[in-house]
Amino acid sequence: MGYALCMTEKLSVAYDIAKVIGANRKCDGYWEGNGYRVTWALGHLVNLAEPEAYGYTAQKEMKEYPQKAMDEIPLIPNQFKLALIDRTKSQFFIIKKLIHADDTDYIINCGDMGPEGHILQWFIRLMANCDKPVKRFCATSMTEEAIHSAMQNLRPEQEFSRIIKGEFCKKKADWILGMSLSRVETLKYHVPISVGRVQSPTLYFVVKRYVDVKNWQPTIYYTLDLKLSDFHVYWDKDTEGIFLEKDKTSDGKIINSNVIESKVNEIRNAEYGIVTNRTTLRKKIERPQLYDIAELQRDANRIYGYTASQTLAAAQILYERYKILTYPRTDSKYLTSDLVPYMNKRIQQIGSIEKYQKKAERVLQNGLNIDHRIVNDQKITDHHALLVTEKIQNFDIDSLTPQGNEKIEGISKEMLQNILDLVIVRMLVSFSEAYLFEETIIEVQICGMTFCTKGKKTIREGYREIEDKKYFITREAPGKPEEQTFPDIKEGMRMSIEACYCCRKETTAPKLHTEATLLTAMENAGTNIENGKILKGKGIGTQATRAAIIKKLFEWGYITTEKKGNINYLIPTNKGIFIIKVLPKDLYSPKITADWETRIAKIVDPDDPYTDYDFMREFEQFITEKVKEVKNNNTEIIYKKEVYGKCPWCGHNIYRYRNPNKPDVIYYCSEKNCNFFLKTSDITVRTWTGKNLTEQQICTLIKDGSIVLTCRKKTGNGTYRERFQIVKKEKNGRVFANLRCEFNDKKGQKKG
Repeated sequence: MGYALCMTEKLSVAYDIAKVIGANRKCDGYWEGNGYRVTWALGHLVNLAEPEAYGYTAQKEMKEYPQKAMDEIPLIPNQFKLALIDRTKSQFFIIKKLIHADDTDYIINCGDMGPEGHILQWFIRLMANCDKPVKRFCATSMTEEAIHSAMQNLRPEQEFSRIIKGEFCKKKADWILGMSLSRVETLKYHVPISVGRVQSPTLYFVVKRYVDVKNWQPTIYYTLDLKLSDFHVYWDKDTEGIFLEKDKTSDGKIINSNVIESKVNEIRNAEYGIVTNRTTLRKKIERPQLYDIAELQRDANRIYGYTASQTLAAAQILYERYKILTYPRTDSKYLTSDLVPYMNKRIQQIGSIEKYQKKAERVLQNGLNIDHRIVNDQKITDHHALLVTEKIQNFDIDSLTPQGNEKIEGISKEMLQNILDLVIVRMLVSFSEAYLFEETIIEVQICGMTFCTKGKKTIREGYREIEDKKYFITREAPGKPEEQTFPDIKEGMRMSIEACYCCRKETTAPKLHTEATLLTAMENAGTNIENGKILKGKGIGTQATRAAIIKKLFEWGYITTEKKGNINYLIPTNKGIFIIKVLPKDLYSPKITADWETRIAKIVDPDDPYTDYDFMREFEQFITEKVKEVKNNNTEIIYKKEVYGKCPWCGHNIYRYRNPNKPDVIYYCSEKNCNFFLKTSDITVRTWTGKNLTEQQICTLIKDGSIVLTCRKKTGNGTYRERFQIVKKEKNGRVFANLRCEFNDKKGQKKG
C-alpha cells in the first residue's frame, strides 16, 4: 500500500496536519510518515496566463502598437490557460512529482474550505495533470480533534465540482473585465488606468464621499435648552406639529430663528413645567465579539492610524513567525464548539504575562461568558475568529521584532506589540459580561412643547472593567445618555423654570473616509443597491484581499491621505476622480458583484438548470457592450496630471510615476532637460530610518529642500531625529538629486 498525499494551501496548516497524522519525517517540500505525505502550496502557485500567452499584444508593447491593441479588445480567450508563478515554481514541481509518484495512491485536498481555497487546489492539480483520485478534507479549525475528525470523514471531491465551476467563472470574468477595460481605458485616454470588479467600486466610495463633502451645504437650525431647578431638559425638533411646515426641515428641525425666539419668550414668562413622564428601564450593552481581520483592521486604524495592509502584515508575522496568533485572514467572529474546552486554559495562559494578569484573573473569577456571540459552527466556513495560541504562555512581548523588508514596509516593533495587544484585550473583553445600566427618561411639558432628558446609572461594568480606556470606542449612537442620576421626581410634579436658551446649530458634513470606514463600506456594499441582498455579510472583496485592494489604490496614485489631527482621511487624486468620470457606471457599482454572486449561486445549486456556460455567455455580451461604450465615448474630458510641487532646480511641475511591476515610486521634473527626481526607496533614507519615504515626506522635501525624520540607533534600541537635505550630485557628467543626512550628536559635534 502506498501513500495518501495531503495538499494544503499554507505551510503552517501542513505542519499542523502532519503532526496529528504522524507524518513526522521532514523532506524537501513535504512531510512523510505513517502512510501520508503532506505538502503545501505557499498560497498561489498557479494563475491564469497573461494576454501574450493567447497571442494578444503584451502590456509592454501597447505603446508601440496602440491600434492593434485597441482592435483586439475585448480580450476573450476561447480557452483559458494556466501559468506558473515564478517565485513559487520550485514548490509546484515538488508537488507535481509527488502527485505522479508511483506510490501515491490518492490525493487529499486540504485546502481552505471557501470557494477560493477549492479553486486554488484545483488549478494546481489541473496544471500538474493530476490523474489520481481526490478526496476532500473538511475542517473549520486546526485543533487535534478537528483534524482527526476530518481525516476520518473525508468527502468525495466531486461534491464540490459545482463550487469550482462557479469560482472558475468568477476568475475568468475578472480576468476578462480587468484586462479588457484597463486596456481600452488606457488607450482611449492615454494614461495608465487599472479597472477591477472590486477595485473600481472601492475607488468610487472614496470619490463619492469626497465629492459629497466638497459640495456639502450646512443647514442652520435651532434647539432649546431649558434649565430647571436641578437639571436641564432639551427640545431638538418638532415632532408634535407645533410649527408651520415652512419654518422647519422635513425631519422637524426649526430653521426660522424668529419663531423659536418667540417660543423662548413664551417659556420664560411661564412659571413652571409639568413632568409628564418618568421611565426607568434596565438595559445592557453587549460586549464586542472576537475579532475577524476586518474588525481588527478597523480598530487598528481608528486607534493607531495603521493602514489595513500594515495590520494584516503585522498579524501575519505574529501568526507565521511567532505562531502566537491563529490564522489572521479570517472572516468569522465565532469559534467552533470543539474549541470551547480550551478557552479557560487560554485565558490562564494570557494571565501568565504580568501586564494582563489581573484582567485575566477577573475574567476567570467571573467565569467565561461563552454563548451564541462566541460559538456558532454554522457561521464558520474556512477559519474561526482570531485568537492567541497556547504560545502566549509567559511570552516575552518585548521580543517582537520586524525583520528586513518588514521595516521598509513600515512594520515596527511597537506595531507588532499593539496588534497583539488588541487581540489579547478583545479576547478578555469578549469572554466578559455585558455592561448593565439603568436608563431614566424624563419628559417635561411646557407651552405645548415636550422637553426631554436622559440619564443612566451603572449596575455592572462588565466588559468595560476589562477594556482599556484607549481601546474603548463608543458603540452607542450619538446622543445616548450621560452617566447621571436625577432627584426624586415623579410624574405630575411642577418644575420651576430658571432659564431657557435658544441654541444655534448646523448640520455637519459627512466625514471623509478613513481606511476603517472604507473597509466597512466594502463589507456593506450591497445595502443600497438592487439585488444587493446576496452581498449581505460578504460585501465586495474578501477579508484577505480588501487590504491589498486599498493598498493598490495608493500605489496606483488613485487615492492619498490628508491628516487632520491624529486621523488619516482618504482623498482621491485627480487621477482617481478622472477614472470615475470616464468609467461606465456599471463598472464602479457593487451591483456587478451582486449580479455575479447571484448567478454563481445558481451554478452551485444542483437543482438549478443555470450553467457556467450560461454565465460566461451573458458576461461576454456584457463586456463587449461596455468596451464598445468606452470606444464610442466622445467625451472631451482630458486627464490633467497630478502636480506634487515645483521643481526646486528649475521651477517646473513635479509629477509622479510608479512602475506597476515594482513597488518604487519616482517623483520627477516635467522639464525634459532637468534631471531632478526623488525615489521613495532612497538608499540614504532607508539606511538611516529603515523605511521608504512616504508621498507626504517627498512633497515636503520638494517644497522645503529638507525634512526631519526618525532614525534608528545602530544598536537597534531607540531612535533619534535627524535632518535630511537635498543636494546636487554629479556622475558621468550628469547632475542629479541626492539626499544627505546631517548626523549630529546632542552636543552638536559632527559624527558623519
